[in-house]
Amino acid sequence: MEKNILLTGGTGFIGSQLAEDLLNDGKNLILLKRSYSNTWRIDNFMNSFPNLKIIDIDKVKMSEIFNSYNIEGILHLATYYTKFHKSNDIKDMIYSNVTFPTDLLENSVNSNTKYFVNTGSFGEYSLDKIPITEKTRITPFNLYSSTKVAFEDILKFYNHEYGIKTSSLKLFTPYGPKDDENKIIPYLIRHSLKKEKITIQSTSKKLDVIFVSDIIDAYKKTMNNIEKFENNENINIANGTSYSIRDIYSIINSFLGNTDVTFLESDLTEVKGDITKANKLINWHPHINLKEGLKLTIEFYKDKLNR
Repeated sequence: MEKNILLTGGTGFIGSQLAEDLLNDGKNLILLKRSYSNTWRIDNFMNSFPNLKIIDIDKVKMSEIFNSYNIEGILHLATYYTKFHKSNDIKDMIYSNVTFPTDLLENSVNSNTKYFVNTGSFGEYSLDKIPITEKTRITPFNLYSSTKVAFEDILKFYNHEYGIKTSSLKLFTPYGPKDDENKIIPYLIRHSLKKEKITIQSTSKKLDVIFVSDIIDAYKKTMNNIEKFENNENINIANGTSYSIRDIYSIINSFLGNTDVTFLESDLTEVKGDITKANKLINWHPHINLKEGLKLTIEFYKDKLNR
């Protein structure tokens, strides 16, 4: 039976582009989604690859998938995110971020699944000391980050107890084409393209932003190196440099020209990741600098606006 990679979150910002990249590499891919998922990010290729199988996870039992396919590895990008939760978010958040991936792991035990690559977040770390390393104290920023930490403990258990090779990629601030339009970089670009008024409240906040193609490269290099991991490994995926919102806007403005901007200053906070471990363990480092990444992102939104 041919080997397959199982991907969750494949209709999302990063997952959709990871899916297309893996398919172009000739990988056999099983993409799990919900029957009601918005597929706009994969519409351009979802019917183009014979090596792609799309399954609506809410219409089949998980065990049926593992019994029907030889799943070599799992790339888990699906998540339920909200910055500030409400009481009606809790059930779905715990299911998506803890119960669902644990079900994937449990089914992996009785299959020939060799590895599980999880997606974490810098929001799990304390910001008391910069740069942030994988040994930085865990202090979840919100309930979302707390659920990610909870699952990572479960991931360690399955690694230790059953020998599944596991890793969590701790993503810093992703950006690029097909990102959610309510995030800060798409917001700045779209309003600049439309010459609309922009109000920025967190101009003193410094972010470590990482372009989507570099993140995809990190997943692929983790897959290719995970067999040699002796234990569960947390790996920071960051640029290693922090930029203020004002810095980011300045570059966007250099491409698109002036617009009506109001900067509201706030307390300085800085996020910057240490990527020494990623370089040593999976031979990864980012290739796309901020100016190049913003140019590519602007081109995407400019094309989308002109359609």
